[in-house]
Amino acid sequence: MKPFRHLMGSAAIAVLTMLPLAAAAAPGYLTAGTTVTSKMNQTLDSGSAHNGNRFTMTVVAPYPDNNSVYRNAQIYGHVTHVIPAGQGKNAVLEFAVDRIVLADGRQATVPMTLQSHETQQHNNLGNVAITAAAGMIVGNIIGKTLFKSNLGGAAGLIAGALYANNKRTNVSMREGSTVVSEVRQTVALTRPSTIAHAH
Repeated sequence: MKPFRHLMGSAAIAVLTMLPLAAAAAPGYLTAGTTVTSKMNQTLDSGSAHNGNRFTMTVVAPYPDNNSVYRNAQIYGHVTHVIPAGQGKNAVLEFAVDRIVLADGRQATVPMTLQSHETQQHNNLGNVAITAAAGMIVGNIIGKTLFKSNLGGAAGLIAGALYANNKRTNVSMREGSTVVSEVRQTVALTRPSTIAHAH
């Protein structure tokens, strides 16, 4: 009887020891409709940016689901289309989000649509005016087009676009400016090794 009790006790200890590890290994989920607030880590400007330029944003409070696991998570993206301001043409700056990476290493390729951002539009005197701009243009025009397409991976994950209303001024999102995005599709946050094995 004693060996059986000893064996059961050892098994119980083993299970209790493995529970935290299993919980840590299990993926979390970033659900559709979740709002993510982040700050630009560098400046994107239609006068100097080029297609393919990479950028990052740091997730800040309020965190998704009020979960502090998102503190200092990094959002990686790239510029998809740029038109600098000039005679006869308004400035355009379009960009896409590629993935989000948590501080603990979990990550996901996540489709996001821009909801609002601090746009800085330059005037002819070199001054900068800060305005809050809605990102519904992206959801209604670009987002719908991309989500119905067969674009795989990062290429199809649009974040947003900035448009100038003056042909002689550029637009930018400066370092430290706030960007609010909405998750368009529920994704699992997994370790890179898990992602590699899945493919």
